[in-house]
Amino acid sequence: MFENITASEIAGYSVGALLLSATISASKLDSFVSISQRSSLGMCKRCGDLKMIACSKCKGSGLIKQRGPFDFITAVGEKQDFGLKATSASSSSCMNCRARGHFSCPECSNE
Repeated sequence: MFENITASEIAGYSVGALLLSATISASKLDSFVSISQRSSLGMCKRCGDLKMIACSKCKGSGLIKQRGPFDFITAVGEKQDFGLKATSASSSSCMNCRARGHFSCPECSNE
């Protein structure tokens, strides 16, 4: 299978693997950098002195959209509007944060 592979193909695969790993680890690296910046500025490491943290289930919106696992794939029979209009997807209020979209920071509320 790999008898006729060239050096440029190997370089392409390795660059692709590097970009994939950088994409996967970007959120962890960003959170590490933001925590270190907040601690150097004397701010709360968790919320940055905002006194609230966004809900991880609804991403701070307070609503959970009832769609499939891949939001960018439209369902059969659904009108394709390409994000220009609101879709007809049903949504329910988040039970995790009681539709508020945020929680009070556990580190700041103890002080």
